Formats: sequence, C-alpha cells, structure tokens
Amino acid sequence: MHTLSTRTLSALAYDRGEEYDPSLPPVTPAQIDELELFEHARPIIGEPGDYERRRQGQRERRRQRRELNGIPEWFSAQDLIAAPWEAAEQRFA
Repeated sequence: MHTLSTRTLSALAYDRGEEYDPSLPPVTPAQIDELELFEHARPIIGEPGDYERRRQGQRERRRQRRELNGIPEWFSAQDLIAAPWEAAEQRFA
C-alpha cells in the first residue's frame, strides 16, 4: 500500500474541511482507503451545460448577424476617427 505524505494528508484533510494533526495517524483503515481514493481522483469533464450552450448559441447568432450586415470582424470604429495630426478632409479624400 502506498503511504501518503503528510503534505498530501494535510491537503486532503483541508479539502474535506477537517483539521489535520500530523502527529496523529488517521483514525480508521477506512479513512486511509478513502484518502487514497481522493488522491487519485480526477475531474470529470462532460458536455457543456445549458448556460454554456446558450452562450455559444448567442455568440454564433451574433457572428452570423455581423456577416449579414456586411460588417467585417476586423472593423474598428477607431478607423473612422482622424488622428490629431490629420485633417478629416485629408483622411477621407
């Protein structure tokens, strides 16, 4: 059986919301087995939830609307503002 370090045991106890005293061993063998399972746990990544799917749908609709309106994605309103050293007549003539 793999022996967990005190740092790992402290981190796992902290995650569980418990106090950990390294001078005291875990109380039961069941707790030791449970802590070992927690050490090897990995997050489960599934499909996007309802909120994320809604956001992706809105993002896609906005992108399609921009394409329909003929406004390219690279366009910036700053392109229309003349710099202080330029006269508007020079810029757009």
